[in-house]
Amino acid sequence: MILSRAEIPWTAARDPYQHHRVLWRLFPDEPREPRQGEAQPRQGFLFRVEDNRPGRPARMLVQSRRHPIPAAGVTLIATREIQPQPCAGQRLAFLLTANPVKTIKDAQAEQKPGKARDTCRVPLIKEVEQHAWLARKLEKAAAIEAVTLLPHQPLFFRRGGSPGKLSTLSFEGVLCVQDPKLLVTLLENGIGPAKAFGCGLLLVRRLG
Repeated sequence: MILSRAEIPWTAARDPYQHHRVLWRLFPDEPREPRQGEAQPRQGFLFRVEDNRPGRPARMLVQSRRHPIPAAGVTLIATREIQPQPCAGQRLAFLLTANPVKTIKDAQAEQKPGKARDTCRVPLIKEVEQHAWLARKLEKAAAIEAVTLLPHQPLFFRRGGSPGKLSTLSFEGVLCVQDPKLLVTLLENGIGPAKAFGCGLLLVRRLG
């Protein structure tokens, strides 16, 4: 896997919906993400927003399978290759920005012409639900020993001329590896929805 740091100008950074589109320029030969579900291997890239203050370029951390190529409209700062090799029983510090949600029946589906499904995703608001969501996502791969929840301001964006809103938060803590191979799969493919908005990239590091 390749980890890169990049910046995109404020003209693009001001709308979270544009972040993913601009970062695609670093991977001109990368096919658009073909996955239909989380069980399939990811082919594209993951990223998280490290700094996005008004009027300034946004700093991004990007994880990819291919080396990025410098491109117009995005500044590539640094790149390095990583090879995660966790061991069973190993304790690791972790950081994850995520969009914890649940799927419910959409009571207004009949009033939405062209809607393909009668379900919708809604954010998990209660901390106990957010904790349980993370535990389910890491199930069998790792056990959570300690975690702190860091809520973020809502992300407001525009898609196809329509406004949107996304709720995100960061999980930061310590985990104990149970299945190294499964954990590497999560590191490669990400966790949860809203990956096009900078969610899902699981970062780990050794303790001490």
